[in-house]
Amino acid sequence: MSAENKNTARKFVEEIFNQGKIDDAKDFVTQDLIYHGLDEIRGLDDFKKFVSEDLKAFPDMQITVVDDFAEQDKVAMRWTLKGTFQNEFRGVQPTNKKFESQGVEILHFENGKIKEAWTVFDTASLPLDKP
Repeated sequence: MSAENKNTARKFVEEIFNQGKIDDAKDFVTQDLIYHGLDEIRGLDDFKKFVSEDLKAFPDMQITVVDDFAEQDKVAMRWTLKGTFQNEFRGVQPTNKKFESQGVEILHFENGKIKEAWTVFDTASLPLDKP
């Protein structure tokens, strides 16, 4: 099951975040998903809204999985995110600056889907200052 979960995690990043196929999130996460990041997101609909807002602010966002490993029902990934701050994000006006951030994701799977996730990343690298 670990190898399948790892494959699903990589497809999740590629399809949802890199390709922006937000409606396909239902294929990767449970309806009652809990996503811990800058905020705690609960449920599929709120997760889709969260991703949509990120993709709107950083439309060229691309995440590259640098390393990953899986054991039992958990997958951990180390990743790099690149993008440009092009639209408003959390009340902050865009700077049109390019940035690169690094982070770690831990995904807990249940019946082949992500039930809970924890994201930790370098928020200081986000270009949220004034242009």
